[in-house]
Amino acid sequence: MAGWVTVGTAAVVGGFTVVGHLFDQVPALSQKMITAIRSVRDVREELRASRK
Repeated sequence: MAGWVTVGTAAVVGGFTVVGHLFDQVPALSQKMITAIRSVRDVREELRASRK
C-alpha cells in the first residue's frame, strides 16, 4: 500500500513540476496563471468568511 501512495505522490508532484516549468517558459501564460490562482484564493477566502 505504501508503494502506491509513494507512486501517486510522486506523480502529482511531477505533474505540478512539469506544468510549473511550462508556464515559466511562457511569460504571458505565467502571468495569467498567477492571476487565476489569486482569484481562486480570493473566492476561497470569501467563502470561508461567509461561513463564519
